[in-house]
Amino acid sequence: MRVERPVDSKLFAKQAEPLLLHKEAENNLPLGIIERWKHTTGEETSAFMLELYDGDSLVYMTLRTPPYLWILPAISTVTRAEIKFLVDFLFANGYEVPGVLGQSEVVQWFVEAWEECSGQKGELHMRQGIYRLGKLEKITKAEGELVVAKQQDYMLLVDWLLAFSEQTSDSFNRVWAEQLAGDMIADQKMHFWEVDGSYVSMVCRARSTLNGATVNAVFTPDECKRKGYATQAVAALTDKLLNEGYHFCALYTNLSNTTSNSIYQKIGYKIVGQSLVYHFKK
Repeated sequence: MRVERPVDSKLFAKQAEPLLLHKEAENNLPLGIIERWKHTTGEETSAFMLELYDGDSLVYMTLRTPPYLWILPAISTVTRAEIKFLVDFLFANGYEVPGVLGQSEVVQWFVEAWEECSGQKGELHMRQGIYRLGKLEKITKAEGELVVAKQQDYMLLVDWLLAFSEQTSDSFNRVWAEQLAGDMIADQKMHFWEVDGSYVSMVCRARSTLNGATVNAVFTPDECKRKGYATQAVAALTDKLLNEGYHFCALYTNLSNTTSNSIYQKIGYKIVGQSLVYHFKK
């Protein structure tokens, strides 16, 4: 086995995509990243990209876009020995490994190997469910409509992103929330569910893959909860994306949040995989 370190993000995308597409919904995160690279000019110089080969065959890949964690995709043929080889390579070459996220079994293999060679302790941050929807279930339409966030909504969106961060332990600071809100509005990705002129919930169109689109940042302020607004918002955005020509929609959930998981299942999302997020203590 050997590890190669491509520096051309477009070449990396071309080589890695066929391997990832076998589980397109489960790999929506790495596929979404490389889909963006395919349509941008220049190289993604800030990203770390690694390819693991057995002979001439590409058997696994991983990537990291600092300051985020290493992504470990779902590849059904990968073995514990191959992950151990990758871990040894990262350690021997002095790569920073603040944590990992990805397919549950692979993450567990990685954490065990990294703890052994580095002496760092892995801390479980979250257990996630990965859901996929190909056909939207009919639900009772409630009052309200889905609207795209506009520039005048900027300050509200910043506040809601910070509140969302507190609920999900994503640790946004205000500077990051402000930048994210500006990008979401500029790209017309953030949507609100509006009732009688007031916003009561939000949902975002995130990354795209070859055949799918991902939904994220679902949030309802406390005073508007338990009224079905999030269900309506997610269903409406999902319907919009399917009508745009995507074959499926995907999303991540925190498996400990039974309410959000039931919302997505109600409208037709079905779990296709589980993901773990681990951080390493220095």
